[in-house]
Amino acid sequence: MSALPEVILLCGFSGSGKTETGRQLSEKLGYGFTDTDATVEESLGKTIPEIFLKHGEGKFRFAESDVLRMAIKHKPQVIALGGGTISDEHTLAYIRENGFLIYLRVTPETVYERIQKSHLRPMLQQFSEKEADQEEIVMARIRKLLDDREKYYMKSDLVIDTEGKSVDEVAAEIEATLKGDE
Repeated sequence: MSALPEVILLCGFSGSGKTETGRQLSEKLGYGFTDTDATVEESLGKTIPEIFLKHGEGKFRFAESDVLRMAIKHKPQVIALGGGTISDEHTLAYIRENGFLIYLRVTPETVYERIQKSHLRPMLQQFSEKEADQEEIVMARIRKLLDDREKYYMKSDLVIDTEGKSVDEVAAEIEATLKGDE
């Protein structure tokens, strides 16, 4: 790639490492960084699970779209998207027109392992405490959502397999690929 894209967007499932990789990548490239989920939470003064519970997914997606459009205007920028952001065809088209989209691919098993460490994930909020402790129920939900979203994720400009790699390794791989070193 001859010139670095001015806007780099990271997509992938919850727990794929978008936020931490985005921070690392933005530092490496000297770009700004926006985490759309964190920015939505800040702007609405509620956690994502609270937004989903009190206002529904529609309100969240509307706020997320506003945040995304504002972030894209501040170039150069690395943007970590929410796990379901690109599931909307219009949003996906806007992203593809205005930036370079990278899919951080992760296995369902790794997602499960990572989300167990955070009860702030919207995905876990839909389970009762008893269900959230039952691996097969949560894994079935993860697999279903991943299957539903994979067709959107695969429309990315670049797919990076993050399995068994540290955040530093993933960020370095992205940087090398964008700079044409790989």
